[in-house]
Amino acid sequence: MTIEIAVVLIGIIGMLSGLFLEIARPDLLVFFTLFIFLMFGFVTPDEALAGFSNQGMMTVALLFVVAGVFEKSGLIERLMSSFLADAKTERGAMGKLLFPVSAFSAFFNNTPIVATLTPVVRRWTSRRDISPSKYLLPLSYASILGGTITLIGTSTNLVIHGLLIDAGEKGFSFFQLAWVGVPITIAGLSYLLLFGRRLLPDHRSMIQRVNQSTKDYLSEMKVTPEFPYSGRTVEEARLRNLKGVYLIEIIRGRERISPVSSQTRVQTGDRLIFTGMISTIAELQKRKGLVVNTGTDLSLENIKNGDSRLVEAVVSHQ
Repeated sequence: MTIEIAVVLIGIIGMLSGLFLEIARPDLLVFFTLFIFLMFGFVTPDEALAGFSNQGMMTVALLFVVAGVFEKSGLIERLMSSFLADAKTERGAMGKLLFPVSAFSAFFNNTPIVATLTPVVRRWTSRRDISPSKYLLPLSYASILGGTITLIGTSTNLVIHGLLIDAGEKGFSFFQLAWVGVPITIAGLSYLLLFGRRLLPDHRSMIQRVNQSTKDYLSEMKVTPEFPYSGRTVEEARLRNLKGVYLIEIIRGRERISPVSSQTRVQTGDRLIFTGMISTIAELQKRKGLVVNTGTDLSLENIKNGDSRLVEAVVSHQ
């Protein structure tokens, strides 16, 4: 073994180890390894840049642009939301999710589809109190299976197609892989529907776990001048009959209004004290003119008995 071969092997093993351990972004690791080989003269500049002229690589780049347009338009998200909205059973919902995803993945890149539909699935499972892990992993598998049907379904097919053309071969036609891809997709989706869902873990999201374990979660929201229902009643402001959350008190200066009736009027500057599910409180935060007050000194004991102080922090994914 020559020194050049040893250095190349060490470089490739180091790159693969870095990718496996995720010590840096994949593109940085690959380009750094290519740069090292280029500096040592193991590859020529023409050889280093040859991959960027590959037809499959250019097609993948263009497909990301097309997929990005569909992602921004929200078309796929609206379609899947309508499919899941009228699902009666968990298996029926999975069927309505997996089959369209496979069809979309045959013509669009897998990554944008999964990234677009993941929040949709999370919101749907949260409303139904279902573990999101039962649907997110099948979502990824369905997109991979659907990508085997056509030439543009996955970047792997396109790269191999480009390599065949560079080697002087004919390459693949658009649906040439379908005679293998369609049976694979049908078999894979059938397994996910019949058996796979039983093997998936029942991992609840952070909000679902907290909602199950916390009965008296408090949150304080302040009414800003942008609140469109300022001066109107609690019922008119749509702060009554909320799912899983209850307005237990309004603090207005030194005045405390408790209990809060449906006819109590909400004014700018009011501090609204809610108790209940974190998911519903998070939805309230999206309303115009309602801002979560993170510096509150309020607690249930404070409300009941006096001056106890409760400080609670939730670390989000951001």
